[in-house]
Amino acid sequence: MILTSIAKPIIVFLQVVLILFGLQLERPHSAPPGEGPVNILLPGLLGYGEDVGLSAAAPYFGGASGADIPGELNALGYESYVPGIGPFSSAWDRACELYAQLTGTRVDYGEAHSRQYGHERYGRDHSAPLFEGWGVRRPVNLIGHSFGGTTARVFAMLCDEGSAAEREATPAAERSPLFNGGLLEGVNAVVSLAAPHNGTTADICVTDGYREADYLWLAGLLNLMGNSTAISRLYDLQLDHFFMSAPPRAFGQPRDGWYRIGDVRRFLQSKDHALYDLSLDGAAKINQLDAIRPGVKYLSYSAALAPRELRNPFLLYFGTQMGLGLGKTPPPGPEWLENDGAVPLPSALYPEGQPHREAPAEGAVPPGIWNVMPTIYGVDHAYPAGGDPSRNDPDELMAIYLGIMERVNP
Repeated sequence: MILTSIAKPIIVFLQVVLILFGLQLERPHSAPPGEGPVNILLPGLLGYGEDVGLSAAAPYFGGASGADIPGELNALGYESYVPGIGPFSSAWDRACELYAQLTGTRVDYGEAHSRQYGHERYGRDHSAPLFEGWGVRRPVNLIGHSFGGTTARVFAMLCDEGSAAEREATPAAERSPLFNGGLLEGVNAVVSLAAPHNGTTADICVTDGYREADYLWLAGLLNLMGNSTAISRLYDLQLDHFFMSAPPRAFGQPRDGWYRIGDVRRFLQSKDHALYDLSLDGAAKINQLDAIRPGVKYLSYSAALAPRELRNPFLLYFGTQMGLGLGKTPPPGPEWLENDGAVPLPSALYPEGQPHREAPAEGAVPPGIWNVMPTIYGVDHAYPAGGDPSRNDPDELMAIYLGIMERVNP
């Protein structure tokens, strides 16, 4: 036991050093490839995939609790991946990045979309898919924590409907198949873990009437981080299309980006980022476009606790601010004061206006309706991803994910 406790941090340190100096470490996936649903675990705001150095030290899903959720799922035969999607990118942009990784293609954000929001149309080129055969025989369970839940919904929407604006703006031969629609058979389930379906009143959000001075420092910090070789290998911002970052590379290789205040302002003003989509304004616009997909299974989990119980300083600030009804965005009603430190409880249950019901105690859930699990009280926003320091039982956490497998798999 003592040897293990000493060896683990040494191994993690060596992994991080190797990644910093250019060696890409591939994550083993022990689940045998075959047919049936594949789990895609989508990180939320600030989140990261399994392809960056930080994941070696602390996997986004489970790392803070001592569990490796995707690794455990793989070991049990549930093939699972954590793709690297932009931690601050909009739900639309993240959906496009996910599609490129599922298909092993270059990211195409869309001609009409990119022109509207003032960024580059194309992103990074993925030479190989996350797994072979995505589609009707190997659909995905999209399991999204926090903003990952919003991303999952937008991805399912594009798979189903595509985009009329992109079809009008781009000839068929030059258009990403994602914008044609007709791909919904590749989505088996959408699972949200403490997702801000109806937005959040936390002060980190950029609203329609935002003051640039309140957020310029944050966007500037992102720009500096994105153009740091060391940081980008450990934590990849993936804001290349806004010229706010560059692809990770080894030490000694020159970077093709640098800090420019014009890029920072354009990023903020576009509102094509997570900080806007998380607001009540941004979430409402997504909800106007999105609809329930009859053939898809929907399952939601929520959490709540009193601000005095929060142990995470970051969540303590926002949980207290929201719990007192203070900040830049007034709560729509008193029920919005109850929260998990990041998302008000009513927002985490289901998207406003979409059909919903209580989830069955056990067994598979029916498709075409939100199956709402009982709220988990006494845990914070990070708990479903294994990040609550006061509730970090790995077995308890894995029971949630095994329950998801029971409810959404055929």
